[in-house]
Amino acid sequence: MVNSETAATIGDPVIVDAMRAAIEAAGGQITFAHFMDLALYHPERGYYLAAGRRPGRGGDFLTAPETHPFFGMTLARQIAECWERLGRPDPFVVREIGAGIGGLAYDIIAGLTEETPAILASLRYQLVEANPHRRIEAMAAMREVGLDRIVAAIPPPVGEWEPLVGVTLANEVADAFPVHRLIWRGEATAGEMRERHVRWMGDRFAEVEGDLSQPVRAAGVVAALRHAGVTLVDGAAYDVSPAAAAWFAALARGLARGYAIVIDYGYQAATLYSAHRLAGTLRAYAGHTVSDDPFCRVGEQDLTAHVDFTALERAGLDTGLTRAGFTNQGAMLASLGLGEWLTRLQRDPDLSAPEYLATRAAVLRLIDPGGMGRFGVLMMARDAPVEPPLRAFAERGPTF
Repeated sequence: MVNSETAATIGDPVIVDAMRAAIEAAGGQITFAHFMDLALYHPERGYYLAAGRRPGRGGDFLTAPETHPFFGMTLARQIAECWERLGRPDPFVVREIGAGIGGLAYDIIAGLTEETPAILASLRYQLVEANPHRRIEAMAAMREVGLDRIVAAIPPPVGEWEPLVGVTLANEVADAFPVHRLIWRGEATAGEMRERHVRWMGDRFAEVEGDLSQPVRAAGVVAALRHAGVTLVDGAAYDVSPAAAAWFAALARGLARGYAIVIDYGYQAATLYSAHRLAGTLRAYAGHTVSDDPFCRVGEQDLTAHVDFTALERAGLDTGLTRAGFTNQGAMLASLGLGEWLTRLQRDPDLSAPEYLATRAAVLRLIDPGGMGRFGVLMMARDAPVEPPLRAFAERGPTF
């Protein structure tokens, strides 16, 4: 067991003990992906499964939907276009992954109600959330506003997803899948990829370099990086997530006809693994502060890594999806008319100047090219039109 003094600096003692047991059972070390999985998804105390609410203004980080309702209301316009392009199917399912307490869902439905009310008769909105506490809170909120007739909160499936006709949406989800921490040794064409594993050393966790684990070998990571145009550099770190690619492939198989939308911070592989990120992209967040130490406050801080959109797209293509477009969040929101909501506010005689300025500041955060605006946006389709380009891709964003 972990003593109280050690636990104060390392993190949740239940999770730390579970990690140490896993390390012992594995012969002395586990992959960082295994460590990260336990930290975030331990069934009782994991960061994302604990009873206490983490993300948000009072938690450790702020997501786009929590920045301002205009994010979801603007995104609703793209969902409405998807419904139209699919021929107005009934039912039309929106499956939101990592839905939390349903804030984004509420804003999307509000946007649809205001601008595309005809969709509501066929809309079925699924809040997919692994945390049972958040699911209960989400449905309580939906019942309070009378939306439980079209909204259901469900856990991720144990097996395959039930096929849907509509849209699968994942906002800031893919970055939370466990990553393997790799490091290249040698020349670009004649070197060797190694993996950082986790051991318990003395009174804390530490990384040690070793052979590639089976999941990394099975995913063909080195070949995939080279195929994507990544130049392997001696001593450079590469945080890769076969789990994220497998997750997106499963979502794709659950799409009978329609569109998949993934929004997250990340880039295509050639940009993601470029020279200025040679130390890797794994970061820890706690109390609205960021660090690069994953081995403190274990289970009590968020762990994320930038998303490799090339890997996600390849996983989608392998399941039969078609690329609908790739851009950044700022360009997407501009294409969907985010600024129109501000224009409407200016005509509201009851809105005070401070309220308008606060809203304007929130909108600017959503499109800031140095912040949320640079988040990647990937859309793929199955048996659904992608030409002419969907509205989200009308504005050209920065080259990724």
